[in-house]
Parts: sequence; C-alpha cells; structure tokens
Amino acid sequence: MPYCTKDIRNLLRAYNLLVATRDDERAIVGKVSREWLQAEREDWLHLSEVTPGVFETVRGREILCESMRPDLDANPELVNIAPLIRQIPFSDKLINSNSLAKLEPSIASDILVGVMLQGVKRFGNRRCGSTRLEHDVIVAAMIRDTIGLTDRYSAVLPGQCKKITYRKIDKLFGKNVTHHVKNIKKYHLEFLHALEEKTVEDTAREVKAGESNGLASLTLPRPYATVIVAIEASQLRLVARAAGDEILANLDEAKKAEVRKLGIDCDSEFPEYSWLKLHHERAEAALALEGVDYGALAEPLEHTLMMSVSDVLEQPHKRRRLVGRRGKAVNETHNSLPLVGSFNASENFNSIDTLHVAALEMMQYLEKGRRKSACTMVGHSLRIAAVAEKIFGEALEPSFAATAILHDVVEDGCRPVAGYDQSLNNIKRRFGGPLAAMVAELTDAESSVAAQQKAEATLLCDSLIVAEQQYNFDRFTEMDIQPTATHEPYTLGGIITKIIDTAISEEEGIRDPDVMSSWWKHSGIRIYWSYHVRGRVVRPLLVKLTQEIERYESGSESAASVLNEELVAKLRSLIEFSIVSSDNYAVQNLAIIAHEYGLSADERDHLITTFFDEQIDQAQFQRDIVDTLLAESRLKVNIRNGAVPSESYVALYAKTAGTQPKPDANTFVRYRDAALQRARIAKRLQLDLSLNSDLRKGIEEVVSLYDLRRVA
Repeated sequence: MPYCTKDIRNLLRAYNLLVATRDDERAIVGKVSREWLQAEREDWLHLSEVTPGVFETVRGREILCESMRPDLDANPELVNIAPLIRQIPFSDKLINSNSLAKLEPSIASDILVGVMLQGVKRFGNRRCGSTRLEHDVIVAAMIRDTIGLTDRYSAVLPGQCKKITYRKIDKLFGKNVTHHVKNIKKYHLEFLHALEEKTVEDTAREVKAGESNGLASLTLPRPYATVIVAIEASQLRLVARAAGDEILANLDEAKKAEVRKLGIDCDSEFPEYSWLKLHHERAEAALALEGVDYGALAEPLEHTLMMSVSDVLEQPHKRRRLVGRRGKAVNETHNSLPLVGSFNASENFNSIDTLHVAALEMMQYLEKGRRKSACTMVGHSLRIAAVAEKIFGEALEPSFAATAILHDVVEDGCRPVAGYDQSLNNIKRRFGGPLAAMVAELTDAESSVAAQQKAEATLLCDSLIVAEQQYNFDRFTEMDIQPTATHEPYTLGGIITKIIDTAISEEEGIRDPDVMSSWWKHSGIRIYWSYHVRGRVVRPLLVKLTQEIERYESGSESAASVLNEELVAKLRSLIEFSIVSSDNYAVQNLAIIAHEYGLSADERDHLITTFFDEQIDQAQFQRDIVDTLLAESRLKVNIRNGAVPSESYVALYAKTAGTQPKPDANTFVRYRDAALQRARIAKRLQLDLSLNSDLRKGIEEVVSLYDLRRVA
C-alpha cells in the first residue's frame, strides 16, 4: 500500500512552494531586503552587541537573567535588571542570535492555517468531521498567496527564476486545488472589501437588526467562511507575537528604515498597536460570518487569541502576556486547537494529521531560528521533507516526512539556542516513541564526532536497517530516547535525511554566499565543513547505499529483505542528487579560492576543470595547481588590498590557534579526492554525471551566481 497519498504529496509540495516563494517575508512588514536577511543570520553575540531596549522585553529579561545570574532561577519580571545591565559592558557572555525575538517568517501563518483547517476537517461538525472541507481546500488556503511570486528554486540565477502561475499550481497540485485557490482569493477579497466599505451607520443598523458582524450583505459558501477565519486568525497570531515581544521598537536602524516605508513609527510607544487592532477587527468579523465551524475553530480562538488580544487593545500594558513559553497568543492558542489538544499523534505517527502537527511543533520552536544563509530554520526543515517527497514519491512514509520536519527541533529549539525547553522527551510525549526514536538518531550528541562515528558504524553494518528493526515500535512507551548513540547504525530513513539535509545546506551556501558572515564568505571554513564535518558523515553513507544497491542488483538475498526495484531506483536518484549538490558546492568553493588568489577567468576555469579531472593524479594536481597556480605571493597581494582578511580564512592554510598560519594543502587535496570518490560512485552505479553540456551549464551558472552575489 503506498504511503504517500495525493494529500500527503500535496501537503509536502505546499511546504516547498511556501519556502520557495515566501521565506524572505516577515510578519507585519512582508518581503524584506537581503541586508535584513544578512543581519538576521545565526551568529554568536556578546551581550553588549544587543540593542539595549531588548533587555526590557519579556524575552530580553529572560536572556539577561540566564546569562548574568545562571545560579538563580528567579522570575525575570521580578528581578531588578538595572545592576545586570550595568555589568553588560564588562561581561564576556555570548548568546546565540537565534535566542533573540524576531518577526516570524510569514510562512508560519500558512502552516498555522493548515493546522487549524485540518483540525476542522477531523473534529469539526460537532466532532463528527467536516465532509465539505476536503484536504485540497486546506492546501489551497496555505498556498493562496504564492500566485505571482518568484520561485527561487526554479533556476540557479535569480533573473531566470519563474513566477508562480495558476498553470504551475495545476501541474503541481491538480486542477481541484487550483479551483479552490481561485475561490479562496475571490471570497477573501470580497470579505476585505466588505469590511473596508462598512460605515459606522451601516454597522449600527446591522447590529440593531441582530446582524452583529456588520457584514450582513456578505454570504460565503461553505467551507470558505471557515477558511477566511483560519487565514485572518493565523495572521493575527503572528502580529500578536510581534506585539508581545516588542519587536519593532527594538529593530536596528537599518531595519527601522525599511519599516518606516510602510508608514509604521517604530519609535512610538506601541508600534504594533494599529496592526494588532486591524487584524483583530478582521478576525472578529470573520468569526461572525455565517457557516464558520464553531466547536473546532471559533470557540478555541475566541477563548484564547481573541480574548487576549482584546485585553491588550484595551490595556496595552498587558501585551507581555501574549508571549513567553506559556504565552496566550502562542502556546495557549496552539494548544486549544483540536488537532493539538485532541488528536493523539503518538498512536497515529504515520498519518497526515501528524505531519501538520509536526510542522506546527517545528514552527513554534524554531520561529526565531535563522540559518547562516538567507533561509529560516522553518524553511530549511520544510525543504528537506519536500525534497524527500520529490525523490521518493509514494515510497515516502508520512512518519519519515514528519521526522525530516522535526530533525533539528531538539538541537535548535532548546534553551541555550532558542530559549525554549524542547527535548527528546517532549517529542516522545507529543509524538510517541517511534517518531521520537527516529528524531533521536538525527539529533547530535554533545560530541562533535558522534554523527561521524554513527556513519562509520552504518558502513560496517551487514545490511541496511529500517526503523522498525532498530526500534521496538510495539513497546514505544518504554523506549529510552537518547541522541545519536554512536554504536547504533543509522536506519535507512536516517541515512536519507542526513544526505538530503547536507544537500540542502549546500544549496543554501550556493544561493546565499553574500549573506554568510565573514568566515563563511571564505574557502577555509566552507571546505573544512564540507570535508571534515558533513563529509565524514555523508561519504560513508553514500558508500553504504552504493554497496547495498550493487548487492541487490547482483541478486544477493541479504539485500532483498529491505530493498526492492522501486526503492533502488529512488536511492539511485538520491545518490545522484547528493553528488550533483556536493559538486556544485565544490565549484562555488573553487570560485571563492580563485577570488582569494586573484585568478583570471581563464585561470579559474582551469582550476575547476582540473579539480574534477580524473585523469590528473594528485601529484600532478599538487604540482600544477597547489604549488603553481595558487602561489602564496598571489594570496598576499589580496590580503594587502583587503580582499582576504588573513591566511587563516583560506583553505590552503592550517588553522593553528595562536600561531602564524602556515601553508597546509592537505585538507584541500583530500577535498578533491572526495570529489573523485563521488565520480567513482557515479561510474559504479552508471549514473550519467560526466561533464556534458547540461552539467557544464550548471557549473557556469553556479560560478555566475557567485560573481553576481559578490559584486552585489
């Protein structure tokens, strides 16, 4: 029986479409500049680098108390923070920038729309389930705002990226979803127009007549009234969180300048007030529409989000109650939704409902998270699940997609990083042992080499292992969940996730080299990460998959128990995807080296061609490229003119703390050997990855994109 039904396929494609089009949009302000994205990237900051006003907010007080008084678990609102603030200039404490409150990615509202409507579908109509709310309507509601936007994954070069059209929606999701997208946009526009045209006299007359919503003339067919409520409430939830965290007042000057163009005075006492009022009015009007499901949507919202925002609008000093780990605008609102409060994900870990809940869980804990690229952590997680669907299609189990979505939530949603208390035990309680166990194997332990040791154990294992073999699914309540046990090999699902995760990280680096911080703009740390950090995990896994595919195709009985012809074809596609991604990332790293050494366009082309040429042995590569083309004298010229900070940033130098960097090309030469190993794997599996015209075009596009971003 195929696991990836049309609904699951469409949901994962919807997630991907949202990331492709709206991951650079933020609550309230919409699309932001690349400078904004660059300023948001993950980094470690001294407390003195944080805008002082942040420490007056709910989250800022928590950060200050945890950093300056880690021995005292006191109520941050009751602590006198004045003495702590005076100590900041003398403190060496570092915090992760992902612990600071930020405007949420706009796609968080679309994830929330899906959760709200899936709850109505399952528990609406007095808990009998809504037969009119088909999942195609839910997907349409989630992707409605992507029409006309640019799909950044449709091409390498920005100028070649395509717009999302109804024809594209047809192709991705089918005509029924397209039909619902058009209807939702039509009825939502009618709703907004009716609300805008409403006068005080009209409202008074309609209220007197018992038509309390003031939109007596507007009648929407079911289930679209319920959809409008989900859309408006989800947008209100994002604004409420921003208001509670006092985001706009504490933006840096560059971001404030962007926000002022929208007519928002960031220096006012309550900059978010007008937006909070606007979206509250819209949500209130939507909730009063005829045909809205009450028990599964209206009632949970009215008693949490609507009530708390109404209190804040009347008494603005209460806005702090909207946020925090138990905030009324987030935690209480989410927990009141039937798909969170009533659906038992632990007993249904392989369902589409669990996929929705997993996306909400990830979004709630990683909403502040930014990557070192222009991508949000929310976008990164959704992208991995979507690529898995693209590669594996109906062979993809929902539980695996949920695991892919949740794979970073424990590491990056914990207190030291994001300020939350996410843990594997929490995942186990929420989603059950099997899914928690699969998340656990992807959660790195404190040891930096744990994942590498686990990958080596996988390579030495007799065969591939599926999750049901590795974990006792029948006794999941008794499972002891621990991160990345190094003696246990990765399951097949874990292998797939690790490989796709690395490829997506490489993709982010390729697309956003200009957004990276100073170290990540240069070849040293990028090649070190690619070879020593991720490479030592992915290389054994690719070799293992190659061995198992060869065993299966040779007729070995030991491989037949896990693999079949369809799965082997999918794994071949996965390996090809990984090889192309790693090669493209290597091409960009070579372009960076060429810039660091001041190579001409022809010399850069020679460097790239030679790097991938299997006919040139390492001795000749060392002699012709490392010793001659990449001469130390050329690098020193670029250091003197400021193009490169120092030798420590360059891949051909050893990184020895406290000493003058010395030439050491070992990592660079081994990096090339890893590229040649990928070529040998492609040959063994007869993958057509030779330097044909299409692949050559891809290389040229990666180099052109680097040139474009560098100049910009």
